[in-house]
Amino acid sequence: MGGCVSIAISCDQAINNLTSCISGDGNSFRNLVNNLASLRRATRQLEARGDDLLTRVKVQEDGGRSRLAEVQEWLSEVDITVRETHDLLLQSDDEIDKLCCYQYCSKNWISRNGYSKRVVKQLTETEILLFRGVFDEVTQRGPIQKVEERLFHQKIFGQEELIESTWNSIMEDGVGILGIYGMGGVGKTTLLSQINNKFLIESNQFDIVIWVVVSNNTTVKRIQEDIGKRLEIYDENWERKTENEKACDINKSLKTKRYVLLLDDMWRKVDLASIGVPVPRRNGSKIVFTTRSNEVCGRMGVDKEIEVTCMMWDDAWNLFTKNMEETIKSHPDILEVARSVAKKCKGLPLALNVIGEVMARKKTVEEWHHAANVLSSSAAQFSGMEAEILSILKFSYDDLADEKTKKCFLFCGLCPEDYEIGKDDLIDYWVGHELIGGTKLNYEGYTIIEALKNACLLIESESKDKVKMHDVIRDMALWIPLGFGGPQEKLVAVEENARKIPKIKDQEAISSISLISNQIEEACVSLDCPNLDTVLLRDNKLRNISQDFFYCVPILKVLDLSLNANLTRLPNISNLVSLRYLNLSCTGLKDLPNGLYELNKLIYLNLEHTYMLKKIDGISSLSSLQVLRLYGSGIDTNDNVVKEIQRLEHLYQLTITLRGSSGLESYLKDEKLNSYNQQLHLSNQSSVLIVPIGMISSSRVLEILDSNIPKLEIKLPNNDSDDEYVHLLKPASEYCSNINFFSLREVRLDNCTSLRDLTCLLYAPHLAVLYLVWLPDIHAIIDRYDEFPLMSKSLRNRQPYRLLPFRALEFLTLRNLVKLRSIYRGPLPFPNLKEINIKGCPLLTRLPINSESAQSQNVIMNAEKEWLEKVKWRDQATKERFYPS
Repeated sequence: MGGCVSIAISCDQAINNLTSCISGDGNSFRNLVNNLASLRRATRQLEARGDDLLTRVKVQEDGGRSRLAEVQEWLSEVDITVRETHDLLLQSDDEIDKLCCYQYCSKNWISRNGYSKRVVKQLTETEILLFRGVFDEVTQRGPIQKVEERLFHQKIFGQEELIESTWNSIMEDGVGILGIYGMGGVGKTTLLSQINNKFLIESNQFDIVIWVVVSNNTTVKRIQEDIGKRLEIYDENWERKTENEKACDINKSLKTKRYVLLLDDMWRKVDLASIGVPVPRRNGSKIVFTTRSNEVCGRMGVDKEIEVTCMMWDDAWNLFTKNMEETIKSHPDILEVARSVAKKCKGLPLALNVIGEVMARKKTVEEWHHAANVLSSSAAQFSGMEAEILSILKFSYDDLADEKTKKCFLFCGLCPEDYEIGKDDLIDYWVGHELIGGTKLNYEGYTIIEALKNACLLIESESKDKVKMHDVIRDMALWIPLGFGGPQEKLVAVEENARKIPKIKDQEAISSISLISNQIEEACVSLDCPNLDTVLLRDNKLRNISQDFFYCVPILKVLDLSLNANLTRLPNISNLVSLRYLNLSCTGLKDLPNGLYELNKLIYLNLEHTYMLKKIDGISSLSSLQVLRLYGSGIDTNDNVVKEIQRLEHLYQLTITLRGSSGLESYLKDEKLNSYNQQLHLSNQSSVLIVPIGMISSSRVLEILDSNIPKLEIKLPNNDSDDEYVHLLKPASEYCSNINFFSLREVRLDNCTSLRDLTCLLYAPHLAVLYLVWLPDIHAIIDRYDEFPLMSKSLRNRQPYRLLPFRALEFLTLRNLVKLRSIYRGPLPFPNLKEINIKGCPLLTRLPINSESAQSQNVIMNAEKEWLEKVKWRDQATKERFYPS
């Protein structure tokens, strides 16, 4: 038929091809289900391997490392592949539903065959990614971060100027090691943290800033580990290295860098060499550390040190009230009480923060009054005080060298708040309490005071001869015994101007009574206190002390009743069998108390300024007495008194007033007594006075009043001939190398005629106070300087030099010296000078000062304006330096 095409196909061939497609390995429909299962399994493995690898990468990145590019590429491919797989698997159910002939065929041959091929391809790519996803290293060491920012609680008000001065000190070329010290809680770590962060924002030439917390019991191993991690040289082999090998690694790394090493909270010297830290000065690197101990600054060999002190009131108030504006306004009376509470903190940031936070939401005036009372009476009971303040400050106490020093510190807590106590008085207390041994110069006591000062547990007064405690440190001193196995109770005055002795709740438990500087008039309570060892009632208004007051105090060692001018008599004290220290100075006593001479353990007796006391007959009965103070008393130092004193075998310290009495000559001739003398008061003398050099050398105070002394001569030792003297008027040069008034601190001359100069004061290198009033014949203080020899023999062959006077002088008073023309012929440095008082010296027109004198001090000059206008200043700079004061 036309138009028809006939095609012949072999039936056998078509059937064979179809059978092969359906039943053979090439049938994608038949394998789809298995491939989908394999793809799901491979994808899960790929995701798990990717998660594990990413975790591994992030851990190492947190250590400052950066991920490898091939790792990042692989992770990116994994993300893409997993997303594509999930999209593909979403279609799997539909594709499987469309299979027929027992999954050997599809109802839509062409599209379903394409899906099966995509599944096979995705499975292949996934398996390849799995194979590639095995990495020995996933990160590499990146550039070390120059500064790691320090996070801290908050800035401290008023530290801006301190931060700036500290930063400037660090940047000084001559400063390689800088020490920052101060008491606990004063803000040293906050200051150092702000310095650390300042390196982030201020332009500087340093390569790396390293922060290490040293703390109390740290080790070289710990410090090396922190530095090693910061330098990224800490690896899996680090722990197997020796300390020296680690030090070499650190040294090698730091030698190539200009580094800043910030060491926070150092308690003792750190051996930088053993850690591996190279000398900072060689390449301009810096080491800055904080410490509670000024001694650490010295031991570290700092180039400069900075003290962090407590805050000034305005800044302290701002810190205290930072979160209590609403509270202050909630009641009109809260403001005044809040100020009193804030003042209890004495500018200590730690206390201001903690107490301020506790009180921030106290909106009743009753709560504030209660807080003020608790802080005054028993601060440790205030919320947060023990855990957040006292326990932190206690680390300074724990770090003290030994138990002896700790006990001496705890005794200081018996002094009232803000009370400055003389160093000598404090040491005498310690000796009386058997905390330390007593000696003439008390080196041990001064050493302990310096240790407590260096630990910032005591504060030195401006005059350098007294110390006091910060109020919060005192709270800590009173708290420690209660919680740490010490005495169970101390009775310490908690209110000002108390008029009677508070009631003692538990007399058996009490160990100390301290009611210094109050208004107490009577001590009539009956004390039955078997553990009481200290009673301090100095500076009160005592008129009467009953016999019952000392009823049963068998172990009382220290009794201080001084500065009670109205106290004219004492009861019998013979039952104070353990008493070692008795201070009756500045009282109105007319007679010594009955039973005094029965106190066989008494080593210290102070009768200074007891003007009404005329006799001490029998004093030699005190067989253990070591310290006897009679300076300014009314006692007539006759021959009998001198003999009594001479019989005190254990005496090593004596202060005395010598008047024109029969005992003067015998006293001055006794070399042993001369060596005991600590304070010498001479009055009513009217002849040539020959004073043994031993007496002047041992004395700390020399006072001569109301005397006409044609010649004051100092007798040299082992010289019996009458002409072997050193004249205070005109020293003989051949004897000068033997003279040394090393102990002399204070010289007072008042109403003494005939004296022309005081040139021998050249040999008092520690003279701090010079008080000269109404010396009508004196024409120069230091005169005839050229007649003094060059000093060399006693100084181990050093180059000869002339003595320079007044190196330690702090206070100079010159009044009514009508013939005085000169203090000294040339300008002097006066490194410690604080005050000059001049009046009634019309011929004195030149002062031994220039613009370089007293550079470290602001000198107060008290003088008449007319006299100041006549002064011939060395130059304009000197006048500008001193005249305005």
